[in-house]
Amino acid sequence: MPAASPLVRQPRLSDQVAQQLRELIDAGKMRPGDSLPSERELCEHFSVSRTVIREAVKTLTAKGLVTSVPGSGLIVGTTTIEDVAEIFDFYFRGEPDLRYLDLHEVRYALEPAMCAQAAKNITDEQIAELLALCDELESLTVDDLVDASRNDAVFHRNIAVASQNSYFVIMLDALGRSLLDTRVATFSMDPQRLTTVAAAHRKIAEAIAAHDTDAAAESMREHLTEVVETWNLWTPQTE
Repeated sequence: MPAASPLVRQPRLSDQVAQQLRELIDAGKMRPGDSLPSERELCEHFSVSRTVIREAVKTLTAKGLVTSVPGSGLIVGTTTIEDVAEIFDFYFRGEPDLRYLDLHEVRYALEPAMCAQAAKNITDEQIAELLALCDELESLTVDDLVDASRNDAVFHRNIAVASQNSYFVIMLDALGRSLLDTRVATFSMDPQRLTTVAAAHRKIAEAIAAHDTDAAAESMREHLTEVVETWNLWTPQTE
């Protein structure tokens, strides 16, 4: 008997329907907020049963590609920046082997470029907000470490927003949640830490306000280098 070719298992009908609908969404032929055709219309279009259509819709709903809206039926799902950041954060929290220094490397690659872009695109209103955060941080004391950490996070996020690049905002939101605890920890390590960070933020903000892309990027590199040096100094066990 001649050797048989390996059998290839065909995808289920519901998976094939789900894939074709996803391709329509990916191609922009069905856009976020658009209503899906009725169940009957989908059955006729794909020549399959209602059960197959329901399974396909269930698959797309689980992935957030389709949403059920009361009174409107099924629509193509809409995803916000916050939704994407939440997914990143969920992943990071499920990976216990991820280290702070690994996270820092990503920040070092990301944030100087973010600052340079912000220096190009920042508005006068955003400049005022950034400088106001510097004023606030300079007014805080070692008794206000939680507020200082919040201020720190908002400062970096505002730079991401000022860059006018949504990818920077998504990435920073995801990383920022993982950095929340370490921000409090680093502020607690050294009584002078708050003053050091406030000065670094002021330098970054002034470079961005001056629309100096090179100085903005270099100021952020200096800041992040000092941050990781502090972390290594006070937490050698992480090495």
